Amino acid sequence: MAAQQQPGVPQQAMDPLAQLRDIHQPAMIESWPPAPGWWLLAALGLAVVIAVIVWAYRHWHANRYRREAERELSDLLADWRLQQDDFAYLQSLQLLLKRVALTRFPREDVASLTGEAWVQFLDRSTGSHDFSMGETEVLIDGNYRTNATINVEALQHIALKWIKKHDVRHLRLLEKAA
Repeated sequence: MAAQQQPGVPQQAMDPLAQLRDIHQPAMIESWPPAPGWWLLAALGLAVVIAVIVWAYRHWHANRYRREAERELSDLLADWRLQQDDFAYLQSLQLLLKRVALTRFPREDVASLTGEAWVQFLDRSTGSHDFSMGETEVLIDGNYRTNATINVEALQHIALKWIKKHDVRHLRLLEKAA
């Protein structure tokens, strides 16, 4: 049965569904300004980036003496290749290693070391036995022996390794273990 239309009343007034409005979509979410969580995340990210840059600069600056020592060690080898003077190389190497050690370690711990104590210090500061065994034993008394055989290439390699790897932490670990 069809609904009867009453006179004077429009068709839409009689049909309640006709009075409904169309579905409204929500407004677009604005991308600016970001939510507070994003501000915190950005601040944290910026702090991390700044901390990494400061750490890298300090690390680079603190190891400048190592880079200079590596260049000087390279110059020592170049001089040796030109002059083939083993004893001059050995003396220059000893001086270079001592200067590097005095730069990094307390003067009272390093300045008076010679011979076996010096070689043991070099070993302990890298946590190795590179200087007390093999070709590098010449550092103990090579400056005082006229017939010492010196393997410059081996000394160069181990000295470069020591310049790159020496650290106070190795000595502290040994002190704690003792």
